[in-house]
Amino acid sequence: MAVRASKPAETTTAQLGREVLHLAAQHGFYPAAHDDFDVVHEMASRLMAHKVTSIATFRAVQDVQPWASCCYREDGVVTGLMGLLLLREKAVAQMLDGSFDGMEVDTDLLSRGRELTAMGYGWGMAATTPASSAALRACVWQVRSVALGHLSFTATAVTPAGRHVCITRLGYRPMRHPDDSLLISDPIVARRVAA
Repeated sequence: MAVRASKPAETTTAQLGREVLHLAAQHGFYPAAHDDFDVVHEMASRLMAHKVTSIATFRAVQDVQPWASCCYREDGVVTGLMGLLLLREKAVAQMLDGSFDGMEVDTDLLSRGRELTAMGYGWGMAATTPASSAALRACVWQVRSVALGHLSFTATAVTPAGRHVCITRLGYRPMRHPDDSLLISDPIVARRVAA
């Protein structure tokens, strides 16, 4: 028996974005403001011990997709971050040929308005407290399974820990070859049908 997608394939990027923001707010995540990106950049750099997206790119992406970076706050302090992008078809070709840059994202690859989204990209997750970690897990699962369950998702694993979490907990697998840092996750709806 087939399972219907949580959203029809014809749902526009703007509609998906509104639903992402609605679900994120239920878990205490709200769009990052331009002034938040100094803190977000520092937090991600510290937690990953790796180069992360520039503040200018964070801001440029947020101007196109207000749901791209959502922050969780405790006592007014950002302690969690959920980052996701909705991509145009031309981003898929770049992923396959290895030219997609997940750190310095080309905003022309972001779907918008009435466009259909070709695929999602898990842009990043970070949490510094038990409360933000629990909220992040619940939020990511609900956004991914309810609002975006009809989309394939990719993510770039830049740390061994991130790769482990993506593969063992989030249903990702290497996209192009066994050691690939670019990972892909099938639509959740397809996983349900296969089960």
